[in-house]
Amino acid sequence: MIYLSHFRMKYIFLLFLISTVNSCKSTDNSVLEIDPRSFEDNEIKLSEIAEDVTYIPLDTQLPIGLIYTYMLSDNSIYLSAKDVGVLKFNREGILIGNIGKSGRGPGEYTYCMSFAVDEINGSVYIMDSNVIRVYSRNGTFLRSIILKEFGANFHEIYMFDAKLFIPEYIAYGKAKYNWIILDTLGTLIKKKENTIPMFSSTIGAGGGTFKYKDRMSYWNWYDDTVYTVMPGLNYKTSFLISPGPHRIPRSKFEAASPSEFTSQMSSFILLRPLFETDRFMVFRYFYKKPVIAFFEKKSRKSFLTFLESGFYPTGTNFKGGILNDLDGGPAFQPDSYSEENGIEFMISLLNPVEVKTHVASKEYFSSIPKYPEKKQELEKLAARLKETDNPVLMIVRLKK
Repeated sequence: MIYLSHFRMKYIFLLFLISTVNSCKSTDNSVLEIDPRSFEDNEIKLSEIAEDVTYIPLDTQLPIGLIYTYMLSDNSIYLSAKDVGVLKFNREGILIGNIGKSGRGPGEYTYCMSFAVDEINGSVYIMDSNVIRVYSRNGTFLRSIILKEFGANFHEIYMFDAKLFIPEYIAYGKAKYNWIILDTLGTLIKKKENTIPMFSSTIGAGGGTFKYKDRMSYWNWYDDTVYTVMPGLNYKTSFLISPGPHRIPRSKFEAASPSEFTSQMSSFILLRPLFETDRFMVFRYFYKKPVIAFFEKKSRKSFLTFLESGFYPTGTNFKGGILNDLDGGPAFQPDSYSEENGIEFMISLLNPVEVKTHVASKEYFSSIPKYPEKKQELEKLAARLKETDNPVLMIVRLKK
């Protein structure tokens, strides 16, 4: 098995506590109120949102196990994996090398679940349990930034406006900050303290952060507000989560054990949006069933793709996705968003078994895609792949 999830795996409940917006209404000219009870069940195909799809098989010279996160940045592909560390590939999938080294020695890191890349100078910042390890473009260790003085529990890191955006989520009922912003040498520039009073809970941290253009958005499970930080480092309210029976009550966080919480969570929605594009807000949620939802910002129309939950031999945790009528390839489960030179992309990872199984299926054989020549290219790729190869990066170029 190559990897367990297409999602960033930060917390124990992440795979199940993914949620979304099915329908939104505006409370004023800029703030959307999220109400999952009034969604519209419209279908969408990949050709309706994208104009091209490409596949990049990742170099097999170094076997990759459990993948934590990955991104397109600095005209390269970056990926962090358990027992391997942070790897850098070129855009053809050829391994360039390791960024630092996983270990406990000087200049090494123990954890690498989250990292950020400075596209100006290529420096890589790896979050290593309240310590940021900084490396050059070619992977040479430069320095450490110690976060102990902030007395917080940080797990993620992002580059934002040439600065380090570091969110904190409420864990076990407490958090000192919602986020802090540092310069690249570790000097504090801005902070937002958590205003929710401390309470007793056995439930770990939950929430999320995503970047869109020059903005950074943040939320946590215990608040009804999604905040957006602007380039000037001031923030505003972007979304409000509507009240109702879909909102998990505070009592569940306070009283339930982790196992009880997990067993009851499908009856509630905990916000877990993935990303924003020029045209859509893209969300995933698990509310009785797993769903991918696209919310068109201009028309306010929603499009839903229902998934099958459970663990599958292909390496994914959810089966299905958006119908791929561009080349007839595997259904698309958008994992994250990237923009380069004004061109927008959505990306995902595929297990080689997933690719080979799909290409050998009756569904694929009978498909009539928009680009028949790309179907032939996919068949050639599937023939070259071995089931034990590293994952294949699926890049979808969005329509303008």
